[in-house]
Amino acid sequence: MSTKENFEREAQSASDKLHEASDTIKSSAHEYADEAKRTANAYAEQGMATAAGRLNDFASAVRRASDELNQRDQDFAARLVSHAASSLEDIASSVSHTSMDEVVTSVKGFARRNPAVFVGGAVLAGLAAGRFLRASGERPHYPPTGQAAPHTGYTPPASYTPQAARPPVAPANSTPK
Repeated sequence: MSTKENFEREAQSASDKLHEASDTIKSSAHEYADEAKRTANAYAEQGMATAAGRLNDFASAVRRASDELNQRDQDFAARLVSHAASSLEDIASSVSHTSMDEVVTSVKGFARRNPAVFVGGAVLAGLAAGRFLRASGERPHYPPTGQAAPHTGYTPPASYTPQAARPPVAPANSTPK
């Protein structure tokens, strides 16, 4: 067997192994993607069930408010609030009886029919989520006097007294009581 034939055989073997490895990687990637999709769907379904339960709880509270308005002879307001409670119950029922795939399909269809409204809603949802995350974030912890702040290394002077520990100061033009 010549060197050229040996080289061609080795090149073909390497090419076959490369294709085999490529197929294995593609197959594994598809399996991992499918598993991630199933996990995400399970979390989404659980979130939808939780949301439906909370909507039902809220609808019940609104329904009780409607009943109380009825007892106080506030018929018009009672009808409006009762209608709102019915709408909330319908939404909760719809959420609890809809799969995540149906929701995604519905959202895609809405986005295609109303792209400007969809983008505007996405921006508003992003802003609301950002405000929520910022508001629920951890508050900074200020160290006691004489200790360095961990994130800046700043050490307040010994004469510094935190605002909460300072005695109240009366305005200059007030008289003591």
